[in-house]
Amino acid sequence: MASASGVPTRLFLSESVDKPGRAAPWIGPLLALGTRASRYTSRRTSRQTVIVLSVPTRDYAAALIGCGWVLASEAPRLPEPLETLRTLKSGEPVRAVNSGWVVTGEFAALDETATPPRARFAGATWSVNGIRALAALNELQAPAREPRPKPGSMERMARVDLAWDARLALPAADLAIIGTAKWLDEDLDVHVGRDGDVMPASSVRSLLKPKASRAATWFTRVYAASRLADHLPLPADLRAVILDGNAAIMCVDKIEAPVVICVLDRSVADESAAERVTQLRNTRSEPLSLSDQLDWHAPAGVEAMAFTVAP
Repeated sequence: MASASGVPTRLFLSESVDKPGRAAPWIGPLLALGTRASRYTSRRTSRQTVIVLSVPTRDYAAALIGCGWVLASEAPRLPEPLETLRTLKSGEPVRAVNSGWVVTGEFAALDETATPPRARFAGATWSVNGIRALAALNELQAPAREPRPKPGSMERMARVDLAWDARLALPAADLAIIGTAKWLDEDLDVHVGRDGDVMPASSVRSLLKPKASRAATWFTRVYAASRLADHLPLPADLRAVILDGNAAIMCVDKIEAPVVICVLDRSVADESAAERVTQLRNTRSEPLSLSDQLDWHAPAGVEAMAFTVAP
């Protein structure tokens, strides 16, 4: 979302609202909720965890929670690229990262007689020494190539930059966000940083890295609530789904991921979504304390509850 001057909106972590419209105390807690939910779920998978937030307005909430989830994901432990290349057969799909690009395509051949060794994949020849990370893929819809995204303030704060190339080569890709497509796309254009940090603010679009038709790598699937039926059932490898807004929350009983986070928008005069999650809580749930079990407290203006349900 851009400001009136055309400059992308920037949000800054801050203990107080000392920069109106830019810094706010709720940014950190929303990021933390995604992080805490990820860590809690990694220890408990027998029941589905449902977290419900009631916010004054939905702007940025789902995106910030999603960023927290992605930042908490574990980095893959990949072998050296040459080791992986030695195991590949012609035609197997791979994803490779070098200093400038992320590339996917089919492996063709490895030439270790060259100095340095060279590999042919994705229709080109690559110096193995220049490959920062490489992973074999189970499948590949179409070859793709995109500039390597650079980590910013939030990635540095969470220390995910230490294994950034491995994350790009083999991302967890276990998060989905469902909501109004136009609003979510605007939220992705926001930048988030720490007030006073010398590192550039992180692009939410780069943090969440939504899956696109020509994306070479991606962290998050984004679905329009109005067309969700076309995508059900959702992929089984999802660990978390964020339902952004009332239309998305009406589908809560169709989501089977281990974690479902519902963002209720109080600026909309519609109680149907709140009634849906209340019905779910009242019929077959067990209470979950956000403060005691996730060590998370809602910021001012935000109401929250959590519970678990049988899968």
